[in-house]
Amino acid sequence: MGDYRDSTTVAAVEDALSTTLDGESVILHTGSGKYFGFNEVGTRIWETMQEPRSMAEITQQIETEFDVERERCRSDIESLVDELVEQDLARIVEDR
Repeated sequence: MGDYRDSTTVAAVEDALSTTLDGESVILHTGSGKYFGFNEVGTRIWETMQEPRSMAEITQQIETEFDVERERCRSDIESLVDELVEQDLARIVEDR
């Protein structure tokens, strides 16, 4: 798992296409041809990352929208960001 700071900024990569159906996303990585699916929370994180966002901003957004405990929220976001970076769907823009 990545060691993300509040100031670590992440963003979705440009070569991923996505669509949302009934609150869930399907993402196609155009480089690899692989498809990925996200539930409602994962979809909201993905949508938030369409512009570079700090981990603190993403956590605050999700925590507020889904009324989830901060530590659990942050842990889940870090896990998803790890997976997105590993699958080349997201990148670390800045890590201060």
